[in-house]
Amino acid sequence: MTENIEKRFRPLIEAAERFGERDFAARVRVQGDDELGRLEESFNRMADRLERRAERFNEIDRLKSDFVSSVSHELRTPLTTIKALTRLLLRGELREEKRLEYLETISVECDRQIDLVLNLLDLSRIEGGVFRISVERVEVADVISSCVRSESGAAEKRKHELTVDPIPAEIQPICADPKALRRVLSNLIENSIKYTPDAGSITVAAAMIDDRVAISVKDNGRGIPAEDFPVLFDKFHRGRPAPHSKAMREATETSAFLEDADVSGVGLGLYLAQNVIERMGGKITVESEVGRGSTFTLHLPVWNGAECQKINEEKANGETIAGS
Repeated sequence: MTENIEKRFRPLIEAAERFGERDFAARVRVQGDDELGRLEESFNRMADRLERRAERFNEIDRLKSDFVSSVSHELRTPLTTIKALTRLLLRGELREEKRLEYLETISVECDRQIDLVLNLLDLSRIEGGVFRISVERVEVADVISSCVRSESGAAEKRKHELTVDPIPAEIQPICADPKALRRVLSNLIENSIKYTPDAGSITVAAAMIDDRVAISVKDNGRGIPAEDFPVLFDKFHRGRPAPHSKAMREATETSAFLEDADVSGVGLGLYLAQNVIERMGGKITVESEVGRGSTFTLHLPVWNGAECQKINEEKANGETIAGS
């Protein structure tokens, strides 16, 4: 009897030792439905949980490494561009047209750095539970006009046609944080610019859908593969940008910098957009077909003083969104 018990315990001890040496595949064979059998089953269940946890930790480590690499790239590439163009400007041998072009590029790259820092601050505040929005009455036409105006320069560089459909008369004011909404909408337009091949079409529109205001950004770009949909709004997920045409690459001396800069972002834009819109009482949806383009839509509640005030009250102990 004692010998039989020792035989049953020996695999458990060996499996535990293997587990201690980080062999997370170690398991024991369940040899009965007695007390020892239940112990063997419990060991295997524990091993399953620990193995899943180890896999999750490995995934987190990988994401951290990718994140640090992406941030390093996001810092290095614009700074390299700014440094190179500054040296050219200091020579004082440029035509006025080129000088203005380089200054505009430097300004754009500085804006990228500011956006990166704000996104990182927002991420930190969301993860820390201290991220807050402050909603008010917002005119949809004003937000769309502001965002399209700020992104028009980037669209022109890719020869995109960036247009706004006429705003329907029935569109009502919405309940939103204006600065946060502008950042989200600008990010969606910027994504369409990046993921649409040169000379593409990007359209911003507004409509009433199910008693909500829907603001959409539609492009005729490369679209989103079906396998990317489950992780589209995850932290650090990044799609591949649409390439510049050969003609565009040859059209400017700064093409090498701009090509590299287009592979921008650290995969936080859609994650933050979803968080922000949901905190406003709205939602974000996407429709896409590979090779035909994508449409991202923000569904936001119409302005209702009493109801919208509740959003501010619920978040009263938080911190105002970065940049506001």
